[in-house]
Amino acid sequence: MASRKQLQLFDDHYDMLADGVRMTAYAEAIRRTVRPGDRVLDLGAGLGILGFMALKAGAAHVYAVEKSDSIELARKLAARNGLSDRVTFFHGNSRDFTLDEPVDVLLSETLGSFGVEENTLDFTLDARTRLLATGGRMIPGALRLWLAPVCQEEARAKVAFWQQVQGLDFSPAAYELLSRMAPADIGVADLMARPQVFHDIDLAYNEQVALDNTLVFPILRPGTLYGVAGWFQVELCPGVQISTAPGAPPTHWRQAVFPLREPVQVVLGDFLEVTLRIRPEGPRSDDTVVQLETRCTQVGK
Repeated sequence: MASRKQLQLFDDHYDMLADGVRMTAYAEAIRRTVRPGDRVLDLGAGLGILGFMALKAGAAHVYAVEKSDSIELARKLAARNGLSDRVTFFHGNSRDFTLDEPVDVLLSETLGSFGVEENTLDFTLDARTRLLATGGRMIPGALRLWLAPVCQEEARAKVAFWQQVQGLDFSPAAYELLSRMAPADIGVADLMARPQVFHDIDLAYNEQVALDNTLVFPILRPGTLYGVAGWFQVELCPGVQISTAPGAPPTHWRQAVFPLREPVQVVLGDFLEVTLRIRPEGPRSDDTVVQLETRCTQVGK
């Protein structure tokens, strides 16, 4: 019988593989980018599907690198589909993976709800520097990260729930939740200001692994601010993009919400200043440290 961990793995991979927006875009990007005879590195390979698609597109060999146990199932899938002789599997941290010759294509999908919270920038930079040939191609090639203040009561309700459970003070759990970003379904109607670009990242040249920016949002309608929403637009290759913005075709990524410690009542003409800092928890970690600071300048105060 499958363990709870294994069942969660299947649920996670089901969400990704059943995401038609994701899979269609990656299939097209791979078709446009991979050339016959290419050597391809599949970074964070999971069940190996993207690497297998690269082989179908003409790649001569794929190096599938994955730190989780899902790689063992990927081996079985490769064997089942007659691909084992064209795939080299590496079970471990990508920083420990080495090659005698660099690859032609760096292929990955290590994107979270805000794009970078799985330490994507750090691992991609390391793989690009050590393992990709000069002039090599990358999928994805660029990321654009967006932010906007939102009135999203579901996110706030979760924080409120943890304040007290069965008559016990659970506020430390609430504070822990407030220090994290959480996936959520954000609609266009939830936005309290026009979205702004937090960062543009060209993955072929980027050297940053930590991001820091301050944005000022003019409030466009009255309401209660419960958090700041984030999402991404990714260019897999020229002409092939995915957007996870509110109102875009839905994906398994949804959007990310950074909840405020206290809700803020705002009216038209107020301004919300948002400072967001994201950095790796460590060079070998999949996690990031998020710091959100906000300051509201209110009319008449």
